[in-house]
Amino acid sequence: MIYSREIVHSPKNFEQWHFSHTLLKRQNFTLMEIKQGGYGVLDTDFWVERISKKGFTIVILTLSGKGRIVMEDDTEIIVGQGEAFISGPDGQGHREETLGPEPFEHIWMMLGPSSALIPYPDFDYRVLPINQVALLRELIRMIIKEDLTGSDRDEAGLDQSERLFTHLVRRMLKPAAENTIVRSRSAQLADLWNKVSQHLENVWTVDDLCSIMNCSRSHLTRLCQEYYKQSPGEKVRAMKMEYAKILLSSSTSTIHEIAESVGFSRASLFSSSFAAYEGMSPREYRQASQGS
Repeated sequence: MIYSREIVHSPKNFEQWHFSHTLLKRQNFTLMEIKQGGYGVLDTDFWVERISKKGFTIVILTLSGKGRIVMEDDTEIIVGQGEAFISGPDGQGHREETLGPEPFEHIWMMLGPSSALIPYPDFDYRVLPINQVALLRELIRMIIKEDLTGSDRDEAGLDQSERLFTHLVRRMLKPAAENTIVRSRSAQLADLWNKVSQHLENVWTVDDLCSIMNCSRSHLTRLCQEYYKQSPGEKVRAMKMEYAKILLSSSTSTIHEIAESVGFSRASLFSSSFAAYEGMSPREYRQASQGS
């Protein structure tokens, strides 16, 4: 089965509000890259088809009732109250429809591919449990109502509701198991860089770093790219150069002494490395930082 269209069939009996252009331009929604969205209570005549590789993320938060989602590979997914369906930017096409006699009440959002609401890149689809359904319903109704009141709306209240809504959604869409993994990785990396920072005079190799982390070179490289957009070696070099900048601007140590303190046996090698990093020599940086 291939979904080559993106079309919506709305039921005769439904309650549905779309986020207005004004609401989507507000700071909280803009920061989260919420491009479209809305709240609906839809009967069994509702369905929508979405194409594959659509370039945006779809999030469906089920508040009551049930929805059926059929993927292009014919996988059938049933989502009920307290469940979220998320379809990735490069994932399969799918068809969404109401299932059963009870109306399908949900919040839906179309997110930009780098939205901070989604903590995992490059995925097809996911189904996650969500909580605080009643609060989500209350918040989204309040946000829409305040947005529609025009000049009479409570701007401070609307801003607060938006902040709480996006915070809750962001927290809910982080699987507990993945949160544990993220926390563990963060703690390991923090311990690693703490040890490096205490001995910047060492010539740290990638093998040294892997030994502390108890991981392979490829794994550490992948983590550093994910967290810092740098290789392990680039991360160490940046730490050394930033410390050298502190010493150059706040101490009377010689260039040679500073070079040794960050692991360079020759001042000339340190100077060339520093210049490549900062765009000026250590001596020029010292003069600039000391205003002389």
